[in-house]
Order: sequence, then structure tokens, then C-alpha cells
Amino acid sequence: MASSAPTVSDLHEVYSLNVEAQSQRYGRLVSAFTAAYGAKPDFIARAPGRVNIIGEHIDYCGFPVFPMAIAPDTLVAARANGTDRVRIANVEAQRYPAREFSATGDIFDIDSTSHEWSNYFKCGYRGLFDHLGRRDGRGFDALLDGTVPAGGGLSSSAAFVCATELAVQRINGIDLTQNELASIAAGAERHVGVNSGGMDQTASIMGQQGSALFI
Repeated sequence: MASSAPTVSDLHEVYSLNVEAQSQRYGRLVSAFTAAYGAKPDFIARAPGRVNIIGEHIDYCGFPVFPMAIAPDTLVAARANGTDRVRIANVEAQRYPAREFSATGDIFDIDSTSHEWSNYFKCGYRGLFDHLGRRDGRGFDALLDGTVPAGGGLSSSAAFVCATELAVQRINGIDLTQNELASIAAGAERHVGVNSGGMDQTASIMGQQGSALFI
């Protein structure tokens, strides 16, 4: 039976190494969120990057691949704000300036010719609502923290889109299966020109500690 994305309360269920360092990182994220928005986040969504053991650039041709999720990840601390505004910020504020969008309007507009960090957030948001055939999202505040190196071949963009997607569905009371979420995220990244067959997103959404995935 297809399952929903898991929810955990113990970081030992997520990380096998350096759990104390990760706990401190989460604590810093909560503190930064509180400083930015005046209240603690309701939850933190997480999606990891991936390495691929066998099969490069063949998933989008329909051939099998063998990826594995890794510890570096994207975190999205989020809290509903009771408005129709989606406010997003990044812990690296100098590099990635804060943005604000309408939850039912311009957040759906993605200019693939613009190398803008918030486009990846928009992909996760829009992909979910396009799948549902709706444009009635709730406003919320979000603060992102990522440790997957951008451009390092470890799927930082997939981790970003998947973490956003998980946050958006939680805020809006949606409960899709992991299979659905991975498929939606793969299609959503095409809004920014990523030719994806779903390997990256499947590893990010469905990866398990100590295991690789045959896709």
C-alpha cells in the first residue's frame, strides 16, 4: 500500500551520524525563524540530496537507476500566518534575499529564463496545486536552510523542491502518498528547465536510512 511521507520527532530516525550537530542546526533554524517572523515554526520539512550508484542521465529515458539519499538536505521551517501571503526567506540572506508572494496569485508565475532562487520554491508550490487542480493555497511563512552543495551533482534543486512540496502540503492539510509527491516534484522541476525522469525526487522523498533504491 502506498504510504504518506513520514513524520518524526527524533532526529536519530533521520540521521545516523552527527546527530548532536544536526540538533544544534535545527535549533539555530528555529531561533532564526522566530527572529524573522515573531513566532516559532509549526514544523520543519526535510528533503535530502542523493548520490547515484548506477545509471547516469538515463532515468528520463525510462531506464533503471540505483540512487541513495544522503545526509545533506534542505530544511523548510514553516508556520501558517492566517493571510493570503507566502513569505519565504533563507538563512543565507545575503545570497538569497527574502521574497513574498500571493498564495493564490503570482506564486504560480515562474520565469524559467531568470536564475532566481525562489523559482524552485514556486515549483514545489505550483506542482502540488496543479496536481490538485486548485489555486487556493493558504498563506504561510517559511525559512530555508540547505546543506546540499549547489551545482555539486547531488540534486540540491530536487531537495529544495521536495522540501517545499512537503511543507506546502502540511500547511494546507493535504496528504498525498510518497509516490504522488515524487511524481509531482519531478514534473514541477520542468518549470525551471530541469529535464528530470524522477530519480532525484524519488530518492529525496522515498529514501530510507541505510538503503539504496532500485527505480
